[in-house]
Amino acid sequence: MNTTPIDKPVRYYDQVYYSLREKIVQGVLQPGDSVYEARIARELNISRSPVREAVRALEKEGLLVIDGKSKITVYKPTMKDFEDIYECRIALESLAARLTTRLASEKELEEIEKSVVNPTPFLEGEEGRKELIDKNGYFHELIIQYTQNRRLMKQLRDLNSLSLYYRTLNFQGENREWTVYNEHKEVIEQMLRRDEDKASLMMKKHLETDLHHLREIFARK
Repeated sequence: MNTTPIDKPVRYYDQVYYSLREKIVQGVLQPGDSVYEARIARELNISRSPVREAVRALEKEGLLVIDGKSKITVYKPTMKDFEDIYECRIALESLAARLTTRLASEKELEEIEKSVVNPTPFLEGEEGRKELIDKNGYFHELIIQYTQNRRLMKQLRDLNSLSLYYRTLNFQGENREWTVYNEHKEVIEQMLRRDEDKASLMMKKHLETDLHHLREIFARK
C-alpha cells in the first residue's frame, strides 16, 4: 500500500520565534521598541506559553532585552557592543579561514566558491537585497562549518544572531555589495590555493573593513 508522508505541523513556538527574529533583523521592529507577549498571543490567537518560550530564546541570543521589571525591548546596539562582537569575529573567523583552507575537501571548497555570487541580479527590491545578505552570511557559515573544530563553531554560532543584525546594517551605503563581493573573492582565491596565511589575512582584512564601515554608519546616527 502506498502511503503519503504527513507533514508535521509547525510548532507555535517556531512560528513566533522566526517571525520575531526576522522582524528584528530586518528592522521592522526597531531597536528599543517594546514587545508585549500578551499582544502577540492575541494577534496569533495562541496561548502565551509558546510566545514566552520564543521571547526567552531571543533574549538568550541577545536580540531581546528583559529588564528587572520584566519589560521586553528590542536589543539596542551600541558602538562598543558591535566593536566587541567584531573583535571576536576577526580573531575567530581568521582562524576559521586558516583551518578550512587546510582541512576542507576540494568539493567543500568548491561549495564555498559557489556561494560567492555576483550582486547584480539581487540589487532590485527589498527581497533581492535580503537574499544577497543571506548569501553573504552563507559564505561565512560554510567556512565556519568546514573547520572541523566544534569548539570554534560553537563560539561563532553564539555570535550568529547579533552578527546577522550587523550584516544587514553593513550593506548600507553606495556600492557596499561590490566591496563585500570582491573581498569574498579574495578570501576564496587564497583558500583554493591552499595558502593558509593569506586566506586568514584576507578574512581578517575583510572583517576589519566591515568594522570600519559600521563605525562610519554609527557615527552618522
